[in-house]
Amino acid sequence: MSLKKTSPHRIRVFESANDLYHALLDHLEQQIHTVLKKPKNPTIALATGNTMIPLYRMITDYQDRLHVDQWNCFNLDEYYPITDANATLSFYAYMNTHFYSRVQKPVKLKRILNGRTEDPATECLEFEKQIQEVGGLDIAILGLGQNGHIGFNEPGSDPDSRTRLVTLQEDTLMANFKGIPPFTQAMTMGIDSILESRHIIVIALGKSKAAAVHSAIKETVTRRVPASFLQDH
Repeated sequence: MSLKKTSPHRIRVFESANDLYHALLDHLEQQIHTVLKKPKNPTIALATGNTMIPLYRMITDYQDRLHVDQWNCFNLDEYYPITDANATLSFYAYMNTHFYSRVQKPVKLKRILNGRTEDPATECLEFEKQIQEVGGLDIAILGLGQNGHIGFNEPGSDPDSRTRLVTLQEDTLMANFKGIPPFTQAMTMGIDSILESRHIIVIALGKSKAAAVHSAIKETVTRRVPASFLQDH
């Protein structure tokens, strides 16, 4: 169903997670083929988290069908700072485990923010520059935080924000870690960076995300719910 008759947004509700992932795979395939016809290598922003694990499994199961070896991949975010002690909890480790180690042919470009850098500001600028050098984001695949964040753009984030170092809020840390969190900061694509994507897909599963989904699609656009800025896409 649509937000309103004049809206380009599409909201789909599924009976099961399995139905969602299969529909998403078909939709992603359509978008990939649209980009390849330009012709252009698809440039995709990739998210992490439990919601994405089944999706990455399916993508790698059908990697030839999706032309994964042609993808330019940019991860939405990365914890900061990464050290030898916490490296297994990094999104770099997550992506290698669930995606990159499973592809038979390497992707065209793999870019994950360097959580070990001593200069996060320069790292974020270089990340933005690389996205532009390959023609900008064609597709952004986003999860949705319980507090309405996209990437690590927490409540209060500026809609004009670009890739930057941010401080994570307590509810995000509680949702992501048990006990004392190993990180309190992260680097993330900004809201404006995400909104420059030509096509955006948001995935939300479970009752715990219901309030965030409602706020993001039904309430007034507000910094309090960063995902609400997607209404302007």
